[in-house]
Amino acid sequence: MFLKRLELTGFKSFADPLSIDFVSGATAVVGPNGSGKSNISDSIRWVLGEQSARNLRGAKMEDVIFSGSDTRPPLNMAEVSLVLNNEQKHLAIDYTEVAVTRRVYRTGDSEYLINNQPCRLKDIVELFMDSGLGRESFSIIGQGRVEEILSSKSEDRRAIFEEAAGVLKYKTRKLQSEKKLTDTQDNLNRVRDILHELEQQVEPLKEQAAIAREYLDQRAELKQIETGLLAFEIEDLHEKWTNRKEELENLEARKQRLEATATGMEAKVARQKAHIKTLDQAIEELQESLLHISESLEKQEGLKQVLVERNKNYAQNKHQYVTELNELRHAREELAQKLEDKQHELVDKEQLVAETRAALHSIEKELAQTALQSEATLEDLKADYIDLLNKQASLKNERTYVVEQLEKYQSRQVRKSGENKDLVEKRTATKEQLQQAHETLSNVKKEIDDLLAKHQELKVRKEKKAASYDKNQTLYYEGLRHLQQLEARYETLVSMQQEYAGFFQGVKELLKERDRSFKGLHGAVAEMIDVRADYQTAIDIALGASQQHVIVEDEATGRSAIAFLKERRLGRATFLPMNVVKSRLLARADELEGMDGYIGVASELIKTEDRYQHVIRHLLGNVVIATDLTTARAIAQRLNYRTRIVTLEGDVVNPGGAMTGGSLQKKQGQLLGRQQEMDSLTGKITTLQNQTKQLEEELQTAKGSLATIEEEQKEVETEGEELRSREREAKMLVDQQELALSALNDRLQVYDLEQREVVADVEDKEDRLKELEEELAKTDVSIRELNTSIEEASSKKELDDSAREELQRRRMEKQIALATKQEQVTYAKESTALLKEEWTKLHQDIVKKEEAHAFLEKEASSETMDQSEINQEIEKKRTEKEQMWKRMNKLRLERDELQNGRDALETEVKETSKQVQYITQVHHDAEIKLNRLDVELDTRLTRLQEEYELSFDRAKREYPLEIEYEDALEQVKLLKMSLEELGDVNVGAIEEYERVSERYIFLLDQKEDLEQAKAALHSVIEEMDEEMTRRFKETFEEIKGHFEQVFTQMFGGGTAELKLTNKDDILHTGVDIIAQPPGKKLQHLGLLSGGERALTAIALLFSILKVRPVPFCVLDEVEAALDEANVVRFATYLKEFSQETQFIVVTHRKGTMEKADVLYGVTMQESGVSNLVSVKLEESQHFVGTQKEAARR
Repeated sequence: MFLKRLELTGFKSFADPLSIDFVSGATAVVGPNGSGKSNISDSIRWVLGEQSARNLRGAKMEDVIFSGSDTRPPLNMAEVSLVLNNEQKHLAIDYTEVAVTRRVYRTGDSEYLINNQPCRLKDIVELFMDSGLGRESFSIIGQGRVEEILSSKSEDRRAIFEEAAGVLKYKTRKLQSEKKLTDTQDNLNRVRDILHELEQQVEPLKEQAAIAREYLDQRAELKQIETGLLAFEIEDLHEKWTNRKEELENLEARKQRLEATATGMEAKVARQKAHIKTLDQAIEELQESLLHISESLEKQEGLKQVLVERNKNYAQNKHQYVTELNELRHAREELAQKLEDKQHELVDKEQLVAETRAALHSIEKELAQTALQSEATLEDLKADYIDLLNKQASLKNERTYVVEQLEKYQSRQVRKSGENKDLVEKRTATKEQLQQAHETLSNVKKEIDDLLAKHQELKVRKEKKAASYDKNQTLYYEGLRHLQQLEARYETLVSMQQEYAGFFQGVKELLKERDRSFKGLHGAVAEMIDVRADYQTAIDIALGASQQHVIVEDEATGRSAIAFLKERRLGRATFLPMNVVKSRLLARADELEGMDGYIGVASELIKTEDRYQHVIRHLLGNVVIATDLTTARAIAQRLNYRTRIVTLEGDVVNPGGAMTGGSLQKKQGQLLGRQQEMDSLTGKITTLQNQTKQLEEELQTAKGSLATIEEEQKEVETEGEELRSREREAKMLVDQQELALSALNDRLQVYDLEQREVVADVEDKEDRLKELEEELAKTDVSIRELNTSIEEASSKKELDDSAREELQRRRMEKQIALATKQEQVTYAKESTALLKEEWTKLHQDIVKKEEAHAFLEKEASSETMDQSEINQEIEKKRTEKEQMWKRMNKLRLERDELQNGRDALETEVKETSKQVQYITQVHHDAEIKLNRLDVELDTRLTRLQEEYELSFDRAKREYPLEIEYEDALEQVKLLKMSLEELGDVNVGAIEEYERVSERYIFLLDQKEDLEQAKAALHSVIEEMDEEMTRRFKETFEEIKGHFEQVFTQMFGGGTAELKLTNKDDILHTGVDIIAQPPGKKLQHLGLLSGGERALTAIALLFSILKVRPVPFCVLDEVEAALDEANVVRFATYLKEFSQETQFIVVTHRKGTMEKADVLYGVTMQESGVSNLVSVKLEESQHFVGTQKEAARR
């Protein structure tokens, strides 16, 4: 087997994937310092399983991953594969070539593979086991090994020989065995101590167990007889209880019948109250309806009066409209005649204009033939002059017409203003009268609103009083029933308290006699304590029968009480002498503070007098109260199951780990809380009595208040009728004044409309007159200017031909005539247009007046119809009002009858309630008797359950009373006396004896096993010492022999010897090296020169390799300390040795390079990144020469 190939990726400075092929013989890896050549030996060490980052020259395992350079980023994984030739099957795997791979990631994860199959580190270690390879073998030798050999301490040097001898694993096993031996001795000592303690406990426990067995036998017999007695008594009591129960059920049935009758009556009363309330509501609604009908009737009558007044106003307005309409129609007819005359005049004038225009045209045609330029100019001026004259005439005509119209409109405006003044004065007076009427109506309405508010307030008060009365009456009857129940319960408890119900017979008799016969007898525990309601179940279970223990002043009182019970054969009791009883305290109570669910120590949760505190602590000082069973178990574990823990629901965790629990039945005769319940009932009864009395008084007061409210309601209704009459009169007056005001406002609105039209016409005419005056003034100026121009033009024309003057004169005459006639036509047209406009306005006024007249006619006709309908409606409302009064009186009568019936029924209800109260008292007496039987029965059942954990059926079946009742009582007495003679018995001694005895036997067996194990370990250690001694001696002798030969061979002569520093103690002896190089004397290793010491160490390493051969060996600069001559000797020997063992040598010495079969060069051409260069043998010679030349330079 040999190393075939090494593959690296990302390992230290080898960033790029790298594969190195090795040959059998010597392979040298060379390169300058810092080039990374030693990383190759580190990679082989790492893949073989090295786990120490320090041995790989790093701080943590991730440091073997390429960390990056100036030009390359860091990698996230490093991987190394070692490929081995396994043709000779030295490795226990069925492959001729084995590849072992190791990977590590920067995350810290790592992987191991064998032939690319995932595996564990353990698998790799097992693969190389006994192959000479591995972390601890001599397959990798670095300078550290040489330093170990050169160490000045011979004991340190021994480690190399131990490693070569393979005794390290024995040494490790020996250390483990010695540790086991120490542990075994410690365990044996502890077992012996425990056995010594148990031996002192076994005998006393054995005696206590015998007494306990006798006690248990007698107690079992006592249980047999007492259980039979209890079953017999329970059966007898049950028969009596059944008879009482039947009697009670009969009374209960009778009571229920009476209560049902009372309930039925109360329900009937409630129904009658509801009916009365319904009638009240109906009466109230009728009153509201009457009010609304009265208001409506008043409104209709007022409306009727208003319509009468309006009809009068309609007649007056109609006459006025007819007069004005006739005037407007007459004016329209006159205007129509004027318009017709103007139109005839216009036709005639238009005919004259046409004739004059034709004559002028003829003259102009003649004049045009002889016209000159000057004539044309003069003619144009004259034409303009004529146009201005026409315009002036037209403006003057229009001014005359506008002045006439303006005077007419102003006259009409003055007349309308006088009419308007009268209307305004009338309207002002009417407004004042209307304001007074409104104030009168407002005052009446305010009085009505106040009265309605008072009526509503009375209604609300009545409803509240009625509801309060009903509610208090219900509460009164419920309070009576509840009071009877509480009084019955209180009397039952008093009876139970007086009879000491629930106490054992002996305790009961003592408590009855304590004031007469026992001055030092304080009472039962249950009487002396006060327990919160939520703790009562837990304390009841915790105390059990102890709550019936009797507290006495001293032992003498207790003995007297016992003698009293014995003398009168009254049963038994347990006594607690206050001068003897000591407190019991929970030793580790502080540890429980703060635990979830821990409530406290039972004795601290009870209130009692200070003088009884130590008695309560005696009973409950070491009992813990917890919220639930889970918490109780946790507390029990904390206290090592040595304390009793009780939960709020009554579950129990007993000392030793036993648990008791399940459902609990409510016990009628429970002792705890009886006095608290009586105190509570006393307060409740007093409170309820006061409340019932107060309710009765409130009922009487409420009844009187209801009658008073009804009287006030009647007075309000009478006063309301009077106010309604006054309101009707006020409304009628308001309606009359509003109607008059409305008519005046209508007339004023018509006036305003007409006045606005007249004002607008006057303003239009005034504006137009002003415009005409301005235009006439401008026209006069223009005419004067044009006259001047014509005069100038005429002077110029005097030079023209005289013939033309005649034509011009004639034309001028015609033109003037034509202009005059055209002006007359224009005036006629404008007058006609104005007449048409005035006629249109008159026509529109007539249409408006006709429409207003028609509206008045329609309104008058409509209101005539409305008045008829209103008369019918008034008659209908009066009929409805009368019917409602009759219905309301009928309902009031029915309500009064129901009220009287309800009062009689309530009296009957009270009588029935008295009968119920009597039956309740009888029922209560029977219930007390039944409760006494129930308490006695429950006491015995409770005793049977708590003392013997038996049901009645099981007790009767399994423990039948086989002897007479009296004989059984005597037998019980004898057995109890015998048990008392035994005194306090440790029943747990039986179990404790068995437990201690069993443990004692077990520990004896353990002691024997430990002694045997101790002897076996001594034997194993001795065997390992013998094996290590044998192996070390044999290996040392072999190495010693080879060392002498190798030393002589490597030094070329001389001698060397290995010596043990202490032959008598092979396991601890050191190793010294004595050497004599050629030409020197024999001396210790430490006295040799540095080079000689290094070569001697290398010779020793080669000697070890001969004894413990390896498939391949990596030498990492082991010859670094040698001089050149010794390097040559080292290289020569290495060359010979490589015939047997494959060597990979990391070196920078030329002598070693020269002897290598294959040479690999490691360079760092790129900063921080190593590269490998393969050099053939002939090239290696050149490479070595280059290295020599570089060294010389």
